[in-house]
Amino acid sequence: MDVAMKIVFFSIVGFILYVYAGYPVILFILALFRRRSKPDESGELPTVALIISAYNEERIIREKIENSLELDYPEDKLRIIIASDGSLDGTDAIVREYEDRHVILKTFDSREGKSSTLNRTVLGVEEDVLVFSDANAFYRRDALKNLVRNFASGDVGCVVGRLIYLENHSYVGKGEGLYWRYETLLNGLESRLGSVFVATGTIFAIRRELFRPVMRDVANDFQIPAEVASQGCKVVFEKEAVAFERATYFFREEFSRKKRIIIRGMTGFKHLRRRMGSRLRVFQFISRKLLRWWIGPILPLLYIANMFLLDDPFFLAIFILQNIFYLLAIIGALLRRGKVQSKLFFIPFYFVLVNGAALTAILTYLGGSRLSFWEKAETTRDAHEDAPAGPKLRVIEGKKSLAYRADSGKVEKFERIP
Repeated sequence: MDVAMKIVFFSIVGFILYVYAGYPVILFILALFRRRSKPDESGELPTVALIISAYNEERIIREKIENSLELDYPEDKLRIIIASDGSLDGTDAIVREYEDRHVILKTFDSREGKSSTLNRTVLGVEEDVLVFSDANAFYRRDALKNLVRNFASGDVGCVVGRLIYLENHSYVGKGEGLYWRYETLLNGLESRLGSVFVATGTIFAIRRELFRPVMRDVANDFQIPAEVASQGCKVVFEKEAVAFERATYFFREEFSRKKRIIIRGMTGFKHLRRRMGSRLRVFQFISRKLLRWWIGPILPLLYIANMFLLDDPFFLAIFILQNIFYLLAIIGALLRRGKVQSKLFFIPFYFVLVNGAALTAILTYLGGSRLSFWEKAETTRDAHEDAPAGPKLRVIEGKKSLAYRADSGKVEKFERIP
């Protein structure tokens, strides 16, 4: 029995270490043999259609439009299109106020989901490059230029920008910010291979002729890069094409969001596994996504296996550490509104949150449930009455403290943000 439990225990530990550390190390080693040339910025800028998905976004769509109009890109080469998926509030009316500033509204009578709306919106678009964004993502002024300069390389078909989460005092927001910095690291390593696996839905671009209709129950930022790669083109990451977005604030909101992402990701792989473009991308999906999603279901097995090995001082110490970790997660849940700011609590809390969502998502998927609609996280649009008030929301980028000001559409540096 002890031998069997030890095999189970070390297999699971090895599994987890591979997911979080082994895969990045493999990417790093592979990237050592490949060098990306710097984008050529001497050529003529392509025409761009900035497509902004919206559903009932009256609270934030005006700020998004203003932010888009202030982008440093030639006016005669940029068309801003708001794709309204059957919005029932004042979204469409606000967009129509900007028609004289070359902002185009494509609105549809009934809600059919983001994927169907994008398919209908792209029809008839003639610009060279399609850039996809969401209503709650605000671009740095030079984001478009930095994004599209990569298309000077003829073999590049998709360019993924860098999303920076504006952290709040919630442990959910802090955990998401830390998680996304890890995802950005993976994007950078995969880019060296010309094969970023998944796009950042708030800021990515493709050559128009490479667009293929998106399936209703598959996320566009999952399917589109796969379709581009299947046509023999590179998918790269541009760290200087920056978008800012508020992180979620509440546990239930983030839990549901992660659950939706995983269900749609598993659905996407089922449909697209034969169109991934290469064996490398299949390896990326398994290592970066599929194995990580299964950490949630196997964590209880690790705990149970450890219980059978308590006669050994080593395994007893590991068991005690496991219990301390989960205790810190519970304390983090109790302090999740940010009363005590400490990584000691929010990292265990967020780890358990994410893996709990993964377990729920897998059970939901295996039960046959699929998702055609994407429900937005409300606190990424408005500050909740329990959330920090005002336009200043902190984001840590290296040693800089930055804050996006929705009233001015600018990102400003602060020495300290209370």
